[in-house]
Amino acid sequence: MYFCYIDESGDTGEYLSENPEKSGSHFFILAGLIVPSKNWKSSLDVLKSYRRRIAAQGLLAYDIEFHCSELIDPHKIKAYTQISISERWKLIEEFAETIGQQGAFTIITIIIDKSKSKLDTTSYLTESITKLYRALDEYLKIKNENGLVFFDRARASYITSHVRRLMGTGSSGITIPGIRIGWIIEDPIFRISSDSIFIQAADVIAYSLKEKEFPQGSRKKFNADKIFTKRLISRGFISTLSEDDGIIRV
Repeated sequence: MYFCYIDESGDTGEYLSENPEKSGSHFFILAGLIVPSKNWKSSLDVLKSYRRRIAAQGLLAYDIEFHCSELIDPHKIKAYTQISISERWKLIEEFAETIGQQGAFTIITIIIDKSKSKLDTTSYLTESITKLYRALDEYLKIKNENGLVFFDRARASYITSHVRRLMGTGSSGITIPGIRIGWIIEDPIFRISSDSIFIQAADVIAYSLKEKEFPQGSRKKFNADKIFTKRLISRGFISTLSEDDGIIRV
């Protein structure tokens, strides 16, 4: 059995290049962190060990959620503002390194560049989920194992409805033509991100990919644009849907 924890970066709103300050994000990203059940406990311990270490260093208390966008642009969590900007980026890179060094992990990433994508805005989330499920199913078929999917709990009803159509498990029996998901079982499971360090790890993956694909000049001095390639890309699953770097671009 394999578990896949999913989180996102960006939003599904319309992107207006002529007025980006009053539009949705330039991108939408989904990142999935795959963990074999036999390595679940040891992988959990590795991630918890990292959190305990930075807590012991007085940087970020163990009971505070590790949320990258809030960490870099703090709005709600005051504990983040007590950490210097350079230290915040160092924490993200160290978390990414912890993920990348864990040999049991595999990652799947989906990215939509809204300025290039031909998708309608209403399809950003559903198409990303479809691509991720197809890639994960391909991975599970190779492993000859079933898998369960865990999402952050936002938009739970909407995601569940789409997944049931995708897998043909809804009471209506409606399926999406041309797609067969054979190795993922059951409805997606929804977790509160603050209670799941695996969801927080998926957030690190998604956010690091965002910095790679849409770098900001002011952040390059912290090597923000290099974290994904340096620390995470080696864990990527190269599916039939992805490019050679393992990233699925929609």
